[in-house]
Amino acid sequence: MQSPAASRFARREPPGRARSNGGERSVARTPADPIIEFTPLEIDGQTYELAWDFGAIAEAEKVTGCNLLQGVAGLLTNGATAGQLLGLFYAALKVAQPDITMLEASALCRIDTIPDVTRAIARAYNASLPEGQKKNENPTDGGGDAAPPAQS
Repeated sequence: MQSPAASRFARREPPGRARSNGGERSVARTPADPIIEFTPLEIDGQTYELAWDFGAIAEAEKVTGCNLLQGVAGLLTNGATAGQLLGLFYAALKVAQPDITMLEASALCRIDTIPDVTRAIARAYNASLPEGQKKNENPTDGGGDAAPPAQS
């Protein structure tokens, strides 16, 4: 059985469908955006596209009240809190599923999906790095060495 979020926010086909942007059509921040490298995540038979986007992280921080840059560092060292993990997941979903809510994202982040969600967030972060800085396929597996964001 699909969750309500699964049917509403699954990857839309075709992925290159342009969105309207003030009268102009654009693929910016959609799975067809050639600048953003999206990471697929399947939950309940639906594929979601995740991506690292600083603006989405900043928006999610307002909703969660969590420091999500510290959450990325925690994710890479297996020390992220539940709130940080959910906030990072929500932000990563918002790039390709801009209408998703925190409540809908939380319905997808369950005890049975947390391992896959965590790996997908880490892969999306790694995919966002410049080519020379990308690390192994999954930076949370076996000493992944993708550098966490600098903390001040």
